[in-house]
Amino acid sequence: MKPDAATPRVSPAVATVLVVLLLAVVAAGLWLVMSRPSGGPDLPRLGAAPEFTLVSAQGKTVTRADLEGRVWIADFIFTRCGGSCPILSARMAALAERTAAVPAIRFVSFGVDPEYDTPEILAEYGRKLGADPARWTFLHGDRPGIRALIKDGFKLAIEDGVADSVEPILHSTRFVLVDGEGTIRGYYDGMEQPPVDQLEKDARALAASLPERP
Repeated sequence: MKPDAATPRVSPAVATVLVVLLLAVVAAGLWLVMSRPSGGPDLPRLGAAPEFTLVSAQGKTVTRADLEGRVWIADFIFTRCGGSCPILSARMAALAERTAAVPAIRFVSFGVDPEYDTPEILAEYGRKLGADPARWTFLHGDRPGIRALIKDGFKLAIEDGVADSVEPILHSTRFVLVDGEGTIRGYYDGMEQPPVDQLEKDARALAASLPERP
């Protein structure tokens, strides 16, 4: 009876090298886990939200710095819009209501029709939506500044439409989620409910990761 073929033997030196490589792989994996940012859910970091200095519907100056330490959701609307804006605002109002017990979540609507939508008109629009000014801010600025903010800052689309149409201003219908450090963490289709539900989930998770405020 022939003996089985001999099994190749690994030399002690090769075995040592393999053990060292295995330990290195394990150490690298642990480092990646430990070095992952600890605050908030595993969401992408899509760059800093743009700096701005605008006027609220209550006539107060508001800057991005005023929102630091808060999770905020932004959208872009105008009060004469007969197409997407009523849907976006209704969804934003529903989000505000569902997260009423999470004060760390704020809402910011940027007015894209500043010649018509004065702070006073934005304030009335907010009242009709039942918006709490302490949590939901409507912001007004000049046309060039607002358009640059949307295009260059948030990297979203805005342009003029047909003047006598239901949407004379064509703008993005996405909600933007920004964390407490002012970093954009996601864009969500505001015209569909499932993405808005995911937005709420992500905003809650980010808010839960914030340090407690005094």
